Amino acid sequence: MKRLVGISLGQLQRKYGDVRALEIAKEIGADAVDFNVSSAPHWDYRNNTSIYSRPEAEIVAHFQKIKQKADELGLVIAQTHGRLRGYRFDEEENRAVLANARLDCMITHILEAPVCVMHSVATGLTGPDTPAEQMRDLNFRWFCDALQYAKEYGIMIASETFGDSPKYKICDFFGNADEFLNSYERVAAHEDNAKYFCVCVDTGHSNKAMRFDNPTPADVIRMLGKRTRVLHLNDNDTLTDQHKIPMTGCIDWNDVFSALDEVGYTGVYNMELDLTHFGEDFSIEEAAFAVKVLKHQLAVRYPDEV
Repeated sequence: MKRLVGISLGQLQRKYGDVRALEIAKEIGADAVDFNVSSAPHWDYRNNTSIYSRPEAEIVAHFQKIKQKADELGLVIAQTHGRLRGYRFDEEENRAVLANARLDCMITHILEAPVCVMHSVATGLTGPDTPAEQMRDLNFRWFCDALQYAKEYGIMIASETFGDSPKYKICDFFGNADEFLNSYERVAAHEDNAKYFCVCVDTGHSNKAMRFDNPTPADVIRMLGKRTRVLHLNDNDTLTDQHKIPMTGCIDWNDVFSALDEVGYTGVYNMELDLTHFGEDFSIEEAAFAVKVLKHQLAVRYPDEV
């Protein structure tokens, strides 16, 4: 099995545009990408400068060209990143979130990516005093509503593991590993959702949640097992969401790779990084170094598979 290294394109897309971001990914040696369609207002039908506001035929044509470019470059679009914000207690906003999520799913299908990553309901948007059952019910409704479009477009939605809520200096409700897993299982058990629902492990988020007596990132992977289909690999100091290159924070990466082996992970080793740690003008060089670091680590562990 060839172990593919991927990189999330969000920052590169914002700085250089979608096509150039793909070209950069190829130039720095990435095998695959996580294509970003998450950030408001750029990916929001309410913004009349957004591609999301255009007629559907125009949206389809635009992303067909993106897919064609990726194919020409020999890049796998392994996943997309959709909504960063799930539902909240604002029904008008929820309708807009869901309408944008439909477009996220449609675009994921056009790009032939199997998975679109979306965030859970977040404590930062609902407030820290929201009763637990309201959080659970709102998250259940959010993912069940979004999954109707995963089914329509033949893709999967991945719920991303959470960490702390910096706004309130507490663990996010779904940063609690047990709450996250219980919520996932509740959604997956509803109708045929399990066929279209999976998990994205964000190692940095899980590392931050450790401060609140949650498992290590490796043990979160073990806990979630084969539910994990995609990754956001990144490192930090447990205190802030630094999105650093693996091996530059405090995560035990040998244990992370061992856990992925134990659960039979066969997907892309995708990194979601902040590429501005050494300055905005050094983002390409930082991304290139990240790819080299991860490919080296995988080559050491799996010398015949990288």
